[in-house]
Order: sequence, then structure tokens, then C-alpha cells
Amino acid sequence: MLDTIRKILKESNKIVFITGLGTITESGGRDLWESSLFYALEKEYHMSPEELLSAGEYSSRKERFYHFYKKEVISYLPKPNDTYKAIKRLEDEGRLEAVLSFNIFGLEKLAGIKKVVEIDGTVYDNYCPKCFKKFDIDYLLSSPGIPVCDTCKKALRPNIRLLGERVTNDLTTMSCVACTNADTLVVLGCNLGGTKIQYISGHYKGSNLILLANEEHYADKYADYVLYGNIADNLKNVLE
Repeated sequence: MLDTIRKILKESNKIVFITGLGTITESGGRDLWESSLFYALEKEYHMSPEELLSAGEYSSRKERFYHFYKKEVISYLPKPNDTYKAIKRLEDEGRLEAVLSFNIFGLEKLAGIKKVVEIDGTVYDNYCPKCFKKFDIDYLLSSPGIPVCDTCKKALRPNIRLLGERVTNDLTTMSCVACTNADTLVVLGCNLGGTKIQYISGHYKGSNLILLANEEHYADKYADYVLYGNIADNLKNVLE
């Protein structure tokens, strides 16, 4: 399997990556849905992370939303690991079609990758919904309570897709076009059974859908080739 995947990638010139939760945790990020952490958060806040990071929570209970968001999300920022460095090398070689990112921590751009579609947005992009002035993440973290625009005093909006919101049409279109153009699709740390991933990856019509995952999942059957274990290590091995 390893040699077959290595050969496929060596001969590919339009590689598309889909990055997900597995690449975040390997880069030092938190999995809020990991059972022990999920339970601890639910016990502390009396609500699930889904509810606390929902569009409804932001709209009607901004103070509670920001308390959770600042303490549990953007206080734990992962940094790009070898996975992203390997993808950057492929871009430098001219063999990367795009990275379709399902993480909100901007790891691709932090690694210097330019061909990125941030499907769920990024925590590094925050704006005023009234005047559209932009603010960095340090401004949010240093603001007491609800961070507001220093010009018009409107509550700021993190430019991430909150639960209950749809992916914007332009991002979906860009992602689908990238998959259509790909000669090889590599999925890193994602559940192929998710509705969004199924829809986007469904536009890939080739026979080189490669999945690198930390552990087995029933939806792995949708991949043509699968490698389990540390994603960064496996990606390095298949790109040698």
C-alpha cells in the first residue's frame, strides 16, 4: 500500500488536500469533541461545545459565547507541523492544486501555503459587522468581555463558520472545482462520512482518493487507499 501511494503521488501534478481535525490535534490543537474534554466542558458550562459555538449563541448571548471562545478555543492555538511543511514543498514544486481546509486555525497560511480554501474560516480573521474594520486575534484576547470595534463600538464577529451556518457558496464552488481538476485527492485526518466532505469530495472523479487517518472509521470505505497512524509521519513516508 505504501509503495503504491508513493508511486501515485510521485506521478501526480494536480494534488488536492483536504485537511481536518486529525491534522489540528497533531499540530498541538485541542479536540473539543474528545470524550473526556467534551464531558469536562459540558460539566463546566452546562452546555455542549456545539451549543456554545453556534450561530444562535453568538446572536443572542454574546458574552457567554466570547467567554467560551476566548478561553477554550483561541487560547489554544496550534502551530503548523511537518504535515503542512510537506504540503508547502509540493506547492513550491508546482504540483499542488489546492488545500481545502476544514480547520479554523489557519495552519496552511501560517505554513506559507498560498493555494488554500478556508472552508470554515479562520480565527485570525475578525471584523466589525457594521464598518467591516478588521481586528487581529490579540485584540480579541485582550478585550474584556465582548470585544467591540474601536470605531463604532459594534460587537466583533470571528470570521468562522459557526454551527448552524451554511458554508458560503463561493467557498463551496471553489472547493468543488479544485476536486474536479485534481488528479489525486488526499484527505488528511477527516471523516469521509461527513456531509460537507462527501459533497465536496464527490466532485473528484478519479481513482486516487487517498486517506491518511489516525484511526479507523466506517466511512474509510469511500477511499481508494488508506494509511493509518501518525498523519505527518505517513505523509512524509509517501512523499519520499
